[in-house]
Amino acid sequence: MKLGVHDLLLREQGKTNQDVFNDTRKMVAELDKLGYDRYWFAEHHGFENLLSVAPEILATYFLSETENIIIGTGGTMVMHYSPLKVAETFKTMAELAPGRVDLGIGRAPGSGPLEMRALNQYFPSKTRNLYEEIKIILDYLEDKTPDDPVYKRVKAMPNNNEKLVMPWMLGSTGQAMGMAAEWGLPYSHAKFFAVETPASLFSQYKDNFKPSSFADKPYISMSYKMLISDNKEELEYLGKAFDYFHLQQARGASKGLIDPEMVKDYEFTLNEQALLKQSYDNRFILKGSKKEIANILHDEVDQFELDEILAFTPIYGVDNRINTYKALKEIFK
Repeated sequence: MKLGVHDLLLREQGKTNQDVFNDTRKMVAELDKLGYDRYWFAEHHGFENLLSVAPEILATYFLSETENIIIGTGGTMVMHYSPLKVAETFKTMAELAPGRVDLGIGRAPGSGPLEMRALNQYFPSKTRNLYEEIKIILDYLEDKTPDDPVYKRVKAMPNNNEKLVMPWMLGSTGQAMGMAAEWGLPYSHAKFFAVETPASLFSQYKDNFKPSSFADKPYISMSYKMLISDNKEELEYLGKAFDYFHLQQARGASKGLIDPEMVKDYEFTLNEQALLKQSYDNRFILKGSKKEIANILHDEVDQFELDEILAFTPIYGVDNRINTYKALKEIFK
């Protein structure tokens, strides 16, 4: 089983921007040594405690700091950018680190409406069919001529990449799976977004998949919010802050990663308990010992025909996050 990381660069209470980036350096270096397969940086705008606002820059920096791990964006929110700019950015990255560059294609804004307008004030006049723009990006990555009359007269440079950028279709509802199958793209599902998606959609993706220059067979990854520890006291201590973060995120009011000391005496309301139970029952979030998480993930792999698991770890303390990644690696040794 291939394993990866989905990182939002969450700020811990009391930490500076530099602290967050230094912790990220430590984590990426450790996961490269552990043999993780990929590391993705998300794209979010307008949230003070989410510092992954420029995932292409982060990915480029960490490609230069690592040797083996594939690094990319999970994702690049294409509504904000020109297809030519997206293609040329990633084609340049592919020259710097051949075979290690992922482009996660996101169709959501990753922001509020004000940030969306500030990122691209002309968005209302752009095509509302983002799939048309995604197809232009894919054509450019393959050095093909797009059909669009504006883009067909322009080439995306540098061309003739030794290794193609690997584009992924991202989703959280399953709506994008049909186009991922049509275009022959691997598909990554953000289950931690807490949207129930029928397993039948994943089977349809595999059944309808058309091989492409990017992938010769269907490929599915799934992202989970995750905390793993065999230490019962540690699991309970970190787990309360982990649950508190999930509730804050569900309300759209994330305050970053809260020190467990601040919430150790917090009493969840009945409504909060119900939301947490639903999230755990639906496996949007996972918390438990290695054995407990192994049982859940092996079942998920069978149910959704997964090829890869990505972990999002909103856990206080960089060493605690690394410990969860080590535990996940041990599960699939």
